[in-house]
Amino acid sequence: MSVTITGLTKRQVFLLDKMWSIDSASDYEEWKSDLDEQTMNTVDTLEQMVMLAELDDIQDDECTVARSVLSRISAGHRG
Repeated sequence: MSVTITGLTKRQVFLLDKMWSIDSASDYEEWKSDLDEQTMNTVDTLEQMVMLAELDDIQDDECTVARSVLSRISAGHRG
């Protein structure tokens, strides 16, 4: 699954790239704890944006599957 978030600043893209490049949760938490408050707030916001984008993507996939199932059920009832 790929997630797309539009409208980010260059700094936000830089931070997201850094976030993705960290290999473990402990390394991530260590990196995050060393950030200044403003940057940490930005990272927290980016984390939430990623989670919401993933949730939106999952819901879109589920809606597509649900529509497909419903169309097959409707087609079966016509005949």
